[in-house]
Amino acid sequence: MWGGLYAQSVNLLYSCRHRVGSHFAHTKAVAPHSAACGGFFIGHSMALRANLIVEPILMNVPEAQGYLRWPEVFENDQSVQIEIGSGKGAFLVAAATQQPQCNFLGIEWARAYCNFAADRLRRRGLYNCRMVRAEALGWIQAHVATASVAAVHIYFPDPWPKLRHHKRRLIQPAFIQQVWRILEPLGKMRIVTDHPGYFSYMEETLAGCPSLRRVPFDSPLTGLDEMLVGTNFERKYAGENRPFYSLAVRKPS
Repeated sequence: MWGGLYAQSVNLLYSCRHRVGSHFAHTKAVAPHSAACGGFFIGHSMALRANLIVEPILMNVPEAQGYLRWPEVFENDQSVQIEIGSGKGAFLVAAATQQPQCNFLGIEWARAYCNFAADRLRRRGLYNCRMVRAEALGWIQAHVATASVAAVHIYFPDPWPKLRHHKRRLIQPAFIQQVWRILEPLGKMRIVTDHPGYFSYMEETLAGCPSLRRVPFDSPLTGLDEMLVGTNFERKYAGENRPFYSLAVRKPS
């Protein structure tokens, strides 16, 4: 019985090219058993432990709460960076470790990944991090104040390659407008993808927002050798010798 459920979970997860971070979630890609986060596996390398402890990293923000006040969320006045599509939390772990003077918020739709990342950050004592399970665009519109974020990180978002699915892509004019709104002056957004078609789409979309100026991409982390951001997707695709495409934009002062 358990073997059958494990196989069903893996098959459901890999029934499509699962990429977290899109503003439309691949809800069918997460096995229904994963919501409890006990006794099931996501893929072959991420075993979800039976007793995940997500507090105080995972936040449950009421929809009616309005804009958050970062000093109340993090209990300090440090700058805040947001990663959209945090997955298992690899980037957040590295960034929060290297930059303890900054706060980080991860937004992830897949409940199993979100809980795993929250527990992972808690176990490492990275309390300059918080996680939210949410659809990114709507949550940002509702809860992130204007000019309150130092950086936005988007690494390997779902490319939704079929033309009829392009409307589901995260990088859309409405999303770019929200990024411009929440970034503080000189704030930066970094993006990395392995999909050339999506990268061209990103460039075209960003060209329609001249208030965000293209700047050279610089890795937000150190000690990565030849990698850009060190996420699980980057490590996987580097092993497959895929090319990566990166860009960065900055809000003027």
